Amino acid sequence: GGWEGLERSIKKAKSLDDVILAHNSYLGEIVEKSLLGDKGDGESPTLETLLQKLLSIALKFGKFQDHIFTNSLAGLDKAARIRKTVEERAEKGEWGRTTLDTEEGMVFRYLADAKLFEFVEHTANDFEKVFSNLLKMMSKQVDQVDWTSSLDEDQEETITVVKTHDALPFLLFRLDFSGYYARQAREKRKQVKVQHS
Repeated sequence: GGWEGLERSIKKAKSLDDVILAHNSYLGEIVEKSLLGDKGDGESPTLETLLQKLLSIALKFGKFQDHIFTNSLAGLDKAARIRKTVEERAEKGEWGRTTLDTEEGMVFRYLADAKLFEFVEHTANDFEKVFSNLLKMMSKQVDQVDWTSSLDEDQEETITVVKTHDALPFLLFRLDFSGYYARQAREKRKQVKVQHS
């Protein structure tokens, strides 16, 4: 498989058709290794769809954080200006505040708005759902590989299959290194079992 396999196939090629076939096989292997191949059943989302959803959620959350951060900085700047004015007036022997600044308090009330917390919770739930689907899809890909098949039966094919998916278990581990999503999946399966019992 891989580049070496393409080179071997090209060296063995007897015609241009053999070279084209080898190249197409090589490209297919790349698509398969990147999990971009259309192995879906038509009902399950593809890797591309899941990644687009994840990136969309991340972008939406990033914009939300930027908005919160910008508003918070503006509020802190305003509060600092008001405090400075109060201190200057107090040093002159005048009352520090002459009026109650409702805008100053509104910034901090804005940060405690329930709608902001609902947005964060909704976004986190969306992310968890899509990310869990991504991990399930990748786990199914790993499960489809026959890791125990004998190399003697069809050595070339078995080695190609194992090399094609050799990084998946490691990638799955890295994506769920704390085991959080695996625990969540187990809990959901337990709940479903209890409901159906």
